[in-house]
Amino acid sequence: MIMKQTISRKEKAFSLVEVTLAMAIAAVALVSIIGMLPQGMKTMRDAGDRAIQARIHQQLLGELQMTPFGSSGNSPLEDYDELEIYYDAQGEEIGDSSNNAVVKGSFEHIYTARVAVPEDGEATPKSVGGSSFDGFRFSSDRSSEPNQFLRPAIVEIAAVGGRGATFDWDNPEDRKAISVFQSYVVKMGQDYTN
Repeated sequence: MIMKQTISRKEKAFSLVEVTLAMAIAAVALVSIIGMLPQGMKTMRDAGDRAIQARIHQQLLGELQMTPFGSSGNSPLEDYDELEIYYDAQGEEIGDSSNNAVVKGSFEHIYTARVAVPEDGEATPKSVGGSSFDGFRFSSDRSSEPNQFLRPAIVEIAAVGGRGATFDWDNPEDRKAISVFQSYVVKMGQDYTN
């Protein structure tokens, strides 16, 4: 004989206490996840800025490396010294910023790069100390001639966003937005240009 089991109504449903407890646990978990979103967005934005700035640096370093050294005071490399170049949100150069064809602080102007290629005795930018560059020498006594085949290249890149027109490279508050890349440009091979 088969016995029928009867299940009471009380055993089929959740109690009010169980439902309330489950909703409280879900609410705490949801608030925790939502609280992490702003930090995740900031991290993603910062990583994007660093990637674009590294791309701009590599592009400028490639241009500097392909530029002939020339003699002191008459080098095409010196055309890059203190040059400001403007970039859009993707890291693409806007127009011909070397001829100031781009209005500083325009809507498309998101990144600004400034290049310094100091020679012997010139000052370095404030973002790297602002001291005098004495040249690269093979001995530590400073009596030897500086190496004429090696120059420092300092690329400062600032994510200025909408502050392009008011951004000041020497302002201590604005200096926090500057990423500095220090590299060396090497004279490779013979320069046959006149």
